[in-house]
Amino acid sequence: MMSTKQPWRFTLPDRPWTLAVSGSELPSEIALLVASGKANSKAELVRETGLARSTVSSCVDGLLHRKILTVSGQIPTDRGRPAERLMVNDGLGLIAVADVGARHTMLAIADMNMRLLAHEWHVISIADYSPDELLCWISDRLWRLASQANADLPLRHAVLSLPARIDIHEDAPIRPPIMPGWDAFDALQHMQDTLGCPVSVENDTNIRALGDAAVLPEDERPIIEIKIATGIGGGIITKDGRIFHGFDGSAGEVGHTSYDPRNRRRCACGRTGCLEAVASVPAMLRRMQQLSPMADEPDSVEQLIERLHDGNLGAEQAVEEAGESIGIMVATLCNILNPRHVIISGLIAEASDGLLTAIRTTVYKAARPLTTRNLSIGRSSIGRLACVAGGVVLATQETLSPARLYAE
Repeated sequence: MMSTKQPWRFTLPDRPWTLAVSGSELPSEIALLVASGKANSKAELVRETGLARSTVSSCVDGLLHRKILTVSGQIPTDRGRPAERLMVNDGLGLIAVADVGARHTMLAIADMNMRLLAHEWHVISIADYSPDELLCWISDRLWRLASQANADLPLRHAVLSLPARIDIHEDAPIRPPIMPGWDAFDALQHMQDTLGCPVSVENDTNIRALGDAAVLPEDERPIIEIKIATGIGGGIITKDGRIFHGFDGSAGEVGHTSYDPRNRRRCACGRTGCLEAVASVPAMLRRMQQLSPMADEPDSVEQLIERLHDGNLGAEQAVEEAGESIGIMVATLCNILNPRHVIISGLIAEASDGLLTAIRTTVYKAARPLTTRNLSIGRSSIGRLACVAGGVVLATQETLSPARLYAE
């Protein structure tokens, strides 16, 4: 009998990835195995599933007939006839990903075999636009990218990630402190109307965590991802490769958790004591200005990074203090969840060794010995593309899910 929790390996592009499959519907599981690259022939599918060749062959033939799968060349074998190479039919359409941050947005297009076709990076402030204005701009840019990648194919599925906790029952952001006007806004319906395809809405750090988890070997989970930017977000990926949302979708809300009840600094959410109030990029900028006042007060992560590269002592101290505060929160999470990896992401994390060192040192001091015995704390191995990878993983899971396949 097939396992329903087997993670599958795939490539995007030329890298190892893993894709988790749930559900017992055979056509979906077969299609996901092919999409992942773990099984690209009937013989490999028989080996991976443990099912009879006749059962696998019948299912594959059905997927070929419905044009979900296609044959693309042959796979050489040691003996006998070469096997037909199976692939997901690229004619199904394109995958679009929009990773929206408070000040930066990444847009990308991939095909149904999870090959990245195009992507672009924009510096744009989410607070400067209404939800309608920003989503219309995103939709227009995605259409342009898709047309440049392959004008003959429709959009098959889109993923929108936002710097907010998403109510998983309503698929809507809930009271996001850095996104005025977005509370309960129906971004999913707006994107579906403008793009004309199914859309998934997800928290940005969850998507990054999903992408970073995908490049790890199957036995290297669970992971926790901490994104440090205008806000501080957390994403949790379980041992079977799925996002842990909690009951409503608020799991991983580390930025607005009080790590020190004695801290009375007011946060953008209106409360006091939040980690975000003392360790986000804006908090680092304020602290740097206190430590080394300057006429041109910096107001962006790029300027903070520039000061670090210039050896500004105030910038270095501000970043290290933030790292210590983040480390206390991460140590608590590690004691509770016992992850294999903690991944620190965001532009400041990519640029500052001091931040990462402060987080590591604090975690190894504060967390329990068994928790840290096999714990790895480091940066994302794919950097900014983690959000794209996570979006493609999620879109592929959704597109080839039993519900979607049977809707064909």
